[in-house]
Amino acid sequence: MSDRATIADVARAAGVSIKTVSNVLNRTGSMRPETRDRVQQTMRELGYRVNMSARAMKTGGIGLLGLAITSFDQPFMPYLADSVVDAARRRGYGVVTDTYGYERGLGSIIAETQRLAADGWIFFASRPFADRMLLKQPYPLVVIGDYPVFGMVDAVTMPNEDAVCDAVGRLLDRGCRAIALIGGLRAEHDDAGTDTNAEANDDVEAGRSREPSDEASTGGLRTRGYRRAHRDRGLPVDERLIRPTSWVQTGGRDAVAALLDDPGCGIPDALMCLNDAMAIGAIHELQRRGIRVPQDVQVCGFDDVPDGVDGIPALTTIDPHVNDYADHAVDLLLRRIQGSRSDAQVYTTHYELVVRESALANGRGGVERVR
Repeated sequence: MSDRATIADVARAAGVSIKTVSNVLNRTGSMRPETRDRVQQTMRELGYRVNMSARAMKTGGIGLLGLAITSFDQPFMPYLADSVVDAARRRGYGVVTDTYGYERGLGSIIAETQRLAADGWIFFASRPFADRMLLKQPYPLVVIGDYPVFGMVDAVTMPNEDAVCDAVGRLLDRGCRAIALIGGLRAEHDDAGTDTNAEANDDVEAGRSREPSDEASTGGLRTRGYRRAHRDRGLPVDERLIRPTSWVQTGGRDAVAALLDDPGCGIPDALMCLNDAMAIGAIHELQRRGIRVPQDVQVCGFDDVPDGVDGIPALTTIDPHVNDYADHAVDLLLRRIQGSRSDAQVYTTHYELVVRESALANGRGGVERVR
């Protein structure tokens, strides 16, 4: 036998036809489970690997999707990556992942994405597309995130404003009045009531300050929901309770420490943290100071990452349906890979408020999913 096992070698050793082996590789055809298992075991024993060059020449693709994200150092990105991998695998594709870091931006890995030669790419957008050429690539492309893509490519986003408006509104309706916004955009207002000096921290830039026109960012949209919940009820927003910070656990911890040390604020009724990482850090700081959650301060997050489930107390959070987010990103990309030339689409997921122990507890125990 040659040094590299072939599909014919696998068929002969497994006692099946070459077509059957091909069906196993492509997850097509119908066969008994024991036959599929036998072929897969034979491939492992012979060390068979798909010849990607030959497959690409035959099919026009290699069965890989690319995923570009910031990093794996905070809870949301690994959760997103796992969701994309699961969605792709259910459709017969693998995923290659590249990270561009908080500081460098997507542009820093464009050359790498072209060398990696995936059939198409999903880009997580961490900042606005100042250079629209980033959206013009030689491969099919879908963008996930919250920045405009100008109708150039398909995009998948979350219901940021509505979800935060709902969560904050529920806290207000249950009597909370001093609700701090952790990770939000603080603004000064002119006489006309317009924002004039927004001081923002983008959710993936680990504390780097941004330009004032950041309302279209994830943080901007979620802050808008916080403001809307107050406005809908005729209640004022106390700008001192809006605490810009980096969207990481230490950011949540530091923002809460500064809030509690501010003599003009005191202990708030609740914290609306604009992601779960900040919420986890916030809870740690509250507990370190002997402040009970939720008896003294209620805490709500956003993302419903697995880390929040196992905290003490378990985290109340907004579930933006990340699995649906990933499923639609993969489906949109596969349609482009398969040749669709339809107009670019923007898909927005739904959401649920997942009530656990840290806020809005119903007193009955267990987990309550609202909407």
